[in-house]
Amino acid sequence: MNSLGSPVVTILWFVVLIAIFWFLLLRPQRQEQKRRDEMIKSLQRGARVVTMGGLHGTIVDLGDDTAQVRIADKVEVTVSRSSVAQVLAGKDKKAVEPRAKTPKADRSDDANADDSPTDQ
Repeated sequence: MNSLGSPVVTILWFVVLIAIFWFLLLRPQRQEQKRRDEMIKSLQRGARVVTMGGLHGTIVDLGDDTAQVRIADKVEVTVSRSSVAQVLAGKDKKAVEPRAKTPKADRSDDANADDSPTDQ
């Protein structure tokens, strides 16, 4: 009887260990991945986000795999949608206003002003 009970107990221990592994590691990881996928799919213009690199900004435009994020006045970066780590509560409506088109002459004047020599 002792030799018959031993394999059953061993198999039972393996089943218990697999169940513990599943409920402590795999299941929570899959749930977190599902929440993250839903968050990435639900990104929208005006949402305040934090990227995995730590940049805080507001989404200005969305592509299939990319997002245009405004991180400061007149400063926008293109990031991968998957690099968005967190969506912050609330929308920043001021940051999503359409960009004003400036005439090319104004842009060249600004560029020349930056290139002017400075006294040291």
